[in-house]
Amino acid sequence: MAYFAQLLTQKTHTLRLPKRSTDDIQRLVQMHQSTSVERAPFRRQLDFWAFSIATALAEDLDPLEGPSSNWGVKFVDTRAVDMPEPLCDILAVAAFHRLGSDHAGIDDPAQIIEVGNCLAGAGCPVVLDQLNSRDLRLNPLDNVLNFAAHLYNHARLKRT
Repeated sequence: MAYFAQLLTQKTHTLRLPKRSTDDIQRLVQMHQSTSVERAPFRRQLDFWAFSIATALAEDLDPLEGPSSNWGVKFVDTRAVDMPEPLCDILAVAAFHRLGSDHAGIDDPAQIIEVGNCLAGAGCPVVLDQLNSRDLRLNPLDNVLNFAAHLYNHARLKRT
């Protein structure tokens, strides 16, 4: 189902994360430092962005209001990064859910990416709160894995 991956990367669309969180995010991303995966559990900012979207969806958070250009900072364009097919499919489903089937931009790649940006903006503070744990026994990777397990279990419980 490469349709959405092709649709979302045919033209350049900007991926954004909240400006106020830039330093915290970069501390958790490997490409910004030479450190172990335990200290920087995300290989790319795209991975952090995707995890923030997953968090927003799992926690049923409302997307941030307003255009992401007002509150966000660009970290990459869709044509400059490898957008995995499953992520593109999730973005399309999330946009369909958030915008509704009657929305004029439901098949507009820019609208789909904007929904992703706004969901990432909503999930980002939750992710950072979880990963900035003061528990000295846990490193950031431990926190990511524990939080991902919590989100998975929470989502399973909501379905039953």
